[in-house]
Amino acid sequence: MTAPVLKVDRLRVVVAGRRSHGAVMLLDGVSFSLLPGEVLGLSGPSGCGKSTLLRALARLLEPAEGNVWLNGRHWDELDVLEYRKQVCYLPQVPVALAGTVEDNLRYVFGLHRELKVPGVPGELLDRVHLPRRLLGQAATTLSVGEKQRLALARALALQPGVLLLDEPASALDSPNAQHILDLLAEVCSGGKFSALITSHAVEHLRIAHRRLFLEEGSVVSRE
Repeated sequence: MTAPVLKVDRLRVVVAGRRSHGAVMLLDGVSFSLLPGEVLGLSGPSGCGKSTLLRALARLLEPAEGNVWLNGRHWDELDVLEYRKQVCYLPQVPVALAGTVEDNLRYVFGLHRELKVPGVPGELLDRVHLPRRLLGQAATTLSVGEKQRLALARALALQPGVLLLDEPASALDSPNAQHILDLLAEVCSGGKFSALITSHAVEHLRIAHRRLFLEEGSVVSRE
């Protein structure tokens, strides 16, 4: 049996509420496993905990309870920076850093000097189907779809095992949404990457091998 790349056990996230309401439960005992090369879809109504789960798995929120193992190692055994290099989070709104597209790509290698820099920065753009002529362009001038692909290229430069993708196609028109989804499916198909993807739109989860449906912070069904 294939060992999971990510195993999540009874993850629970609680935040302080207003004085009159007390603590608010955002995630309540979420458990699942993610296999190598698998795309796992997360769906559910607004406020059900999808984005919270990704942020917790990215170690941007500290869970009150629960455990996570990455390739068999408990996440508390890993330095947070090392963990985030292996479990890479892409927020719903793509981030374009100051400077050119090439500056954005090289920023990753400044943070993680042990990474092998591609001989040509354009190789990363090739992987996400962006033209190399964009290397000298200011990243902030890219379209939303181009920024999505640039963010994915930066993430792939880290050579992560897991991609956490929050509504990666929600801000795109239909052709660009389909392109991004096809690209994600292509990236994961080789088995080197696994992905957890959230979406309100059922059609955006067509690339998922399995789906989890969340409601009020809990997994209520699995497909």
